[in-house]
Amino acid sequence: MPKVVDRESRRRSVAEAIHRIAAREGLEGVSVRVVAAEAGLSAGAVQREFPTKDDLLLFALETSVDEVAARFSRIRIGPDALTFAEGLRAVLTDLLPTDERRRAQARIWAAFYARAAVDPTFAKVLSDLDARARANLALALGYARDQGELAVDRDPAAVAELLLVVIDGLWLSCARLPEGAPPDHLHSAVDAAVALITTRTR
Repeated sequence: MPKVVDRESRRRSVAEAIHRIAAREGLEGVSVRVVAAEAGLSAGAVQREFPTKDDLLLFALETSVDEVAARFSRIRIGPDALTFAEGLRAVLTDLLPTDERRRAQARIWAAFYARAAVDPTFAKVLSDLDARARANLALALGYARDQGELAVDRDPAAVAELLLVVIDGLWLSCARLPEGAPPDHLHSAVDAAVALITTRTR
């Protein structure tokens, strides 16, 4: 049992170290040695778990996606909860870099996208994530159409693809936002996207 606890604790330390590095300087300088120093671990301990930088990047994306999914799961759409428009606005707004953690997640996403353009392993991970996102969006869009918040002549599959593009665009915009710059224009973009997709804007 102690070995399992130690391993989980080490993985959490590595995840936190990667997020701090990403928030400060992006992922260009990430390496086993740098992450180990940031996490207060030996390079050997980190390398046994994550032999290469690609392994670190994959783990960073995995932990970021899990955290974002957990935040999204707390946004409830349905009777006695949020309308689809309100829920969509909440989901998109949650991606904006309002704190160091979200800024780090956006930079991790951007770095992962760049790697996926030339690496089939990374590309497959993104493809799998897109498939999961499409399935979740299909359920939400079906509910929105039933509630009259999505025009009947709009193709839910096409709207789902549009939302995936919007989400990618928001995170890439967040990743290049200068340190300390307010994301006001991105809030405006979220409002515009919700207005275009739904028949109710508020």
